[in-house]
Amino acid sequence: MQWEIGALPTVLGDGALLQQVMTNLRSNALKYSRRRRVAVIRVTSRMTAAEWRIEVQDNGAGFNPQHAGRLFGLFQQLHRTTVFEGTGVGLATVRRVILRHGGRVWAAGQSAEGATFGFGLPRAE
Repeated sequence: MQWEIGALPTVLGDGALLQQVMTNLRSNALKYSRRRRVAVIRVTSRMTAAEWRIEVQDNGAGFNPQHAGRLFGLFQQLHRTTVFEGTGVGLATVRRVILRHGGRVWAAGQSAEGATFGFGLPRAE
C-alpha cells in the first residue's frame, strides 16, 4: 500500500462532516484498490479562483464512466457486494455534505484502471 497525501487547505465548514467526507473517500479508495499488488492512493488539493478542489485517486477497480452519474446516489453500487462490500451510502453522504457546504462533487474513472473522486468547496474570502 502506498499513500501519497499532499497538503490540504483549511476551509470553512462543519469539521465533523468534512472529516466524514474525507474518511468515506479514503475508505472507498482503499476498498477498491486492495486487490492490486501495489495499491496507490493519492490525496491532492489545488486552489482555483473560485474554489478549493480536493481529489482522492486510486489505482483500483475503477468503474465504467457511463455510470458515473449513479455513483453519488443513495444505495447505488456499480460492483456486486460479493466482490466489494458496502451499503451504497458513502458517496451519497459525500455528495450531501459537500452540497450543503455550497460545493460540488465529481467522479472519473475507467474499469480496471482506477478512479478519482473529488469535490470543490468555495474559497473563503
